[in-house]
Amino acid sequence: METLKPMKGTRLHMFFLRYLLFLCIGTILLVALLLSLFLFAFSANIILPANYAENQISLSKNLIASSNSVTTDMIPELVDYAVISKQGEFLSGNLTEKEALHAWELMQSGEKRDNSRYYSFIDRENEICILRYQLVPEYHSAVLRKYLPNPQLSAFLLFILGVVVLVTVLSVHFGRRLKKKMMGLQEAIEKIQNQNLDFTIKPSGIREIDDISVSFEQMKDALYTALKQQWELEQTRREQMSALAHDLKTPITIIRGNAELLKSTVQDDRQREYNDYILKNTIEIEKFTKELIDLSKMEKSVVREKCYVKTNAFLNELEKQMKALSLEKNLQVDVQKVSLPESIFIDKELFYRAILNIIANAVEHTPDNGKVKLLAQSSDESVHFTVSDSGYGFSSKDLKEATKQFYRGDSSRSSGNHHGMGLYIAQSIVQDHKGTLLIDNDLLSGGGKVTITIPITAQAK
Repeated sequence: METLKPMKGTRLHMFFLRYLLFLCIGTILLVALLLSLFLFAFSANIILPANYAENQISLSKNLIASSNSVTTDMIPELVDYAVISKQGEFLSGNLTEKEALHAWELMQSGEKRDNSRYYSFIDRENEICILRYQLVPEYHSAVLRKYLPNPQLSAFLLFILGVVVLVTVLSVHFGRRLKKKMMGLQEAIEKIQNQNLDFTIKPSGIREIDDISVSFEQMKDALYTALKQQWELEQTRREQMSALAHDLKTPITIIRGNAELLKSTVQDDRQREYNDYILKNTIEIEKFTKELIDLSKMEKSVVREKCYVKTNAFLNELEKQMKALSLEKNLQVDVQKVSLPESIFIDKELFYRAILNIIANAVEHTPDNGKVKLLAQSSDESVHFTVSDSGYGFSSKDLKEATKQFYRGDSSRSSGNHHGMGLYIAQSIVQDHKGTLLIDNDLLSGGGKVTITIPITAQAK
């Protein structure tokens, strides 16, 4: 596996400075575009200049001053007016009486401006015409003036909208570029999560990201080495355990054979007692040795062929063995079959051993004259095999650790006649069938309950 070498590339801050540069250039272009649009609008007479009303007043001033009466058609566009007497009495106009009085007071004080509004006063023979206007650009069209904000506010809103669009577009663009440069790291993380250490990370072109990638490569190599060593140690352990189990079989067989021969000779009570001890413990060692051999076979991960097995015939074999195991304790055996498929896709030998281990465990922990039950039923694409007993059930510690290797349980459910391998082996077999093993307690009987669930078809293989 090649390791990514540190290489020169763009600094991360330069990447973001580039983003800022594009944002500044885009903002300048946006301002230039808005100014161009305004200049075009002024030249096309779409927008009137700020002093448009003031110029129109200058052109209409003589007409207003010399006419017999002031009418609306004399008043320039964008201008409001009022006609008042020399004494300040409101006579006519589209200004309100209050607004006209305010303008009269400004005239008396010599002012011609109120906030953003300007006033022009035209002397007539017995009255005064007051004209009010603003020095701001306005739309030439009355419809636009009615439905749109004034051109200044419109320009500001367009600028804000343009900046938002520009920032969004640049953020999406640079975000995608940064994501693309981070893709190598993302793929490396996913492969490590999937326990695949055979990969290399392509350089991103950004120095900080490549530095992280180098660290990832180094971590990957260290992890690969550690896992390889662990795997080799585990393989050695399994081989040693398997060899030890097989080596034990011959001396144990010799010891048991000789003990059985001694049992047929004349012995006193003490000799018979010692002989029974030898036989009993030899049988226990044989059981333990067999479990070690079974465990060794399971851990070798040998590919075994699965096939479709007739469900009913498989369960009949289990029922016979279940009854044979229960004879010594005079247990009641109950086997129920509910809506089962005609066949299931399993390794018959291994799966038979898995369920038989659970049945043997249930029989062991059920008191004399108790009951052991096997319920087989299907749902959707799965088949469930539930073994329950009328014993003392699993303790809280058992529920968490009963499937661990060499776990023998606490005093509530441990008879001392097993070596903590049965449920571990059963779970390994079930997992090989893409299934699950669930340990619980039966609410009705109060005893233990173990449920195996496997897929019906070969699709889960």
